[in-house]
Amino acid sequence: MSILTTPRLYIRKATLNDSDFIFTLLNQRSFIDNIADKQIRSMEDACNYIKGAFFDAYELGEKAPYIVTLKDGTAIGIAGFYQRPIFNVPDIGYAFLDEFTGQGYAREAISSLLNFAKDKLELSSILAITSPDNQPSIKLLNAVGLMYQSKVVLDPSLKESNLYRLDF
Repeated sequence: MSILTTPRLYIRKATLNDSDFIFTLLNQRSFIDNIADKQIRSMEDACNYIKGAFFDAYELGEKAPYIVTLKDGTAIGIAGFYQRPIFNVPDIGYAFLDEFTGQGYAREAISSLLNFAKDKLELSSILAITSPDNQPSIKLLNAVGLMYQSKVVLDPSLKESNLYRLDF
């Protein structure tokens, strides 16, 4: 059951049946390079990741990450909201399988989620974080209206990131 529908996509809650997809996505070189190595080395790790990153967030409400699928049900990415302890506003994040990048799917999903954040969640603003080297992500964030704010270090073990913001 999807929470959002776009012309080409469904955005739905994750299930444990997504473990193969999550395993593949989180072990892509582009995910590891641009986001982090989440240490997903087995299907059990993937299931535990889903429980922690998705199910725990669902228990707190709709500010959560979701699975993005094509209309035929093929999982192609994740997109949604993350509430980080260092921010008082949620940030929107996303990652897509490499074979589905560059086709406008991320922009379609993020635009729909931004409308959801404004209209359904009644947020007054949203943040986003990306690697300073990730030009496709920077281009996408600018295209949907997020503006660069500053550099930020989320965790001492991670590299510096760019912080973006959109006020509704």
